[in-house]
Amino acid sequence: MANNKPKTTRIVCISDTHSRYGFTLPAGDILVHAGDFSMSGEQSEIENFITCLKSLTQYRLKVFIAGNHDITLQPAFYEKNWERWHRGRKQNWELIGRLVRDSSLAANYGIIYLEDQQFIDNVTGLKFYGSPYQPEFHNWAFNLPINSIEIKEAWSRIPNDVDVLLTHGPPTNILDENSAGIHVGCAQMLARIMSVRPRLHVFGHIHESYGRLENGSTIFVNASTCNLSYQPVQAPIVIDLELKSNR
Repeated sequence: MANNKPKTTRIVCISDTHSRYGFTLPAGDILVHAGDFSMSGEQSEIENFITCLKSLTQYRLKVFIAGNHDITLQPAFYEKNWERWHRGRKQNWELIGRLVRDSSLAANYGIIYLEDQQFIDNVTGLKFYGSPYQPEFHNWAFNLPINSIEIKEAWSRIPNDVDVLLTHGPPTNILDENSAGIHVGCAQMLARIMSVRPRLHVFGHIHESYGRLENGSTIFVNASTCNLSYQPVQAPIVIDLELKSNR
């Protein structure tokens, strides 16, 4: 019997789109988004993003995580800080949470939201894991103290056998240099990645370090779509990932 399983899968990587949609998406099998799909997590932004993902029928799967701008997806943080962004117009974070976690999105549209969760694609066998956290950054959402037990514990939850890792922020010294020339990635994350060695690690957060590089067996992608001026001028990065059974 012929083996019809694909030899590679094309993964289109984007991040930090910040409610901007004026860019072209290339063909692919799976779209991944590494967070900051909104400016401040307003309900209208979330609804528009989900509507956009539903329309992308060229992709079999659309896998995404939150970032520090998607503040309504971290309820405890939002309850304490909502007036900073939404003075007089508090958002319904319970409804927003239901919007992104609606089980019909996966069943009907192949849309998968991951928050410290894993997902196994039954077509390719790839295991995805997504986490929105990053080292403390100007008191935004999903911040954890730098070099803390809390952030080390967050990365300890990354499965040992993950293939595609999505985090919002970068590991230290890998596509993490900001406009001041400072490397702002997470050292604890890098230590965990060097132990786990995912096939592909996609992140964003540091817009000015957009790009890709390979280190050992891992492909690292800073997929930030917007530049520092929040203009969506950095093209999606396409990765043709060879499937394990054909390596």
